[in-house]
Amino acid sequence: MSETTGTGPAPLERDIAALKEDVARLADTLSTLVADSAATAKSAAEQAATSARDTAVSAADELSASIEQNPLTAVLIALGVGYVVGVIGRR
Repeated sequence: MSETTGTGPAPLERDIAALKEDVARLADTLSTLVADSAATAKSAAEQAATSARDTAVSAADELSASIEQNPLTAVLIALGVGYVVGVIGRR
C-alpha cells in the first residue's frame, strides 16, 4: 500500500519543479549571453568602420597635400599610369 503524506509534493515532483527552474534560469542566462555578444559585435563593427573611415580620410588628405606640393610629379605619375592601363587594355 502506498500512502501519500501531507508533507508536500512527492520527491519526483520536487525534482521536476527544480529541473523546470534550472531550465528557466539557463534560458535566461543564454538570452543574456546572446544579447551581450550581439552588443559586443556591434560595438566592434562600429569601431572598425570608424577606424577604416578615419584611415581613408587621412590617406586622402595626405594624397591631396602631396599633389599640392608636387603637381608636376602628380601629373607625370597619372600619365604613366594611364599609359600602362592603355597598353594593357589593347592586349
